[in-house]
Formats: sequence, C-alpha cells, structure tokens
Amino acid sequence: MASSHQSDNSNLAAKLALRRHFLKTYHAKEAAHVFDCCQGSQVIWSQLRREFKIASYWGVDLKPKKGRLKIDSTRVLQQPGWTQNVIDVDVYGSPWAHWEAILKNGRGPLTVFLTIGQNRTGVVSNLSRAALVALGLGPLMRILPKGFHNSLGDLSVSYCLGRATEFGWTCVEGREAICHGNARYIGVRLAPTSGRGK
Repeated sequence: MASSHQSDNSNLAAKLALRRHFLKTYHAKEAAHVFDCCQGSQVIWSQLRREFKIASYWGVDLKPKKGRLKIDSTRVLQQPGWTQNVIDVDVYGSPWAHWEAILKNGRGPLTVFLTIGQNRTGVVSNLSRAALVALGLGPLMRILPKGFHNSLGDLSVSYCLGRATEFGWTCVEGREAICHGNARYIGVRLAPTSGRGK
C-alpha cells in the first residue's frame, strides 16, 4: 500500500510552475507581499524568492520550529487588517476555512494558491464542514454517509471557489496545475467588485 505521507516536496514542479505563472503575470509590477500559511521548511518560497522580487514574506505553521511563529494561519486570516496580496494555503487537507477568511477580510487585488488534499480510502473520503456548507449540505453534515463525500469532492471545489462572488470578488483568472496524485493545486487571481465594502 502506498504511503499517504505528504511533504513540502510533493509535486514540487507543479506547485512551482503554478506560482511562477501568477507571479510573472500579476506581480511583475505590483509588489508581492506573501503570507505563507503552511510554511513547512520553506522549500517553495525559498526557491521563488531566488527567482522573483518578493517585497515581503511572512510564513507561519502549526508545527513548531525554531525561529518560526507557531500559529493557526486561519486565525490570522480571520482578523481584519492584514495587507498581504499573495496568500499561499498549501495545506494537506481542506483549505476552505482559509479561503472563506480570505474572502471576508482580504483587500484586493489578491493572488491565492490553494492545495486541496483529497484524503480518500477506496470509495470513502471526508469533506470539510466548509465544503459541505458551500454545497448547501451543512444541516446534513452529521448524517450524510461518508460514501457520498467522495462523489461530491470535485463538485465541492467549484462551489467553494464560486463563493468568491458572495463576498464581492471577481475571479480574474483561475488555473489548476497538472499533477498526479490525490491533491489538487489551484491558483486564483481575485479583484474586488465595485460594490465590495472597504
């Protein structure tokens, strides 16, 4: 049986290619101020900082490491007032709680990278609460058979991404990196709509 252990180097080429595209397209003139929600050992952003001019970088992680702030990055994003314009959510599970916090409190325009870990065992997987709510299935969360989660996984991604319009954002561009495995890598460029509150 194959190991399900993830590391910072999993699908590194796909992750880097996705980030390079958005940095070249949107941050050649607009300075990149990066918030790395799941810093790990900084493999991705150490490489990108050698290739691109990154105006500022702040990385946090839940895993303790000397010289790093140990904090739940979702809690940071849930607070208004952060000013970063590149948010990297490279989690090994569901990024949707982060995504909702970004949509609520971000100031645009924003570039967001999402890793969507799909923990599947045969025909069973677990969707996060945020994904089930986006699908309109929040009230059924406790009784929905786990077998349904697997078939709803891909659909939930579209619904979660589509929530951007609810919060006053326009998706300027969305791309998914081609890779093999259970995770999906998505980059999104968001712009605030004219009616979005400041």
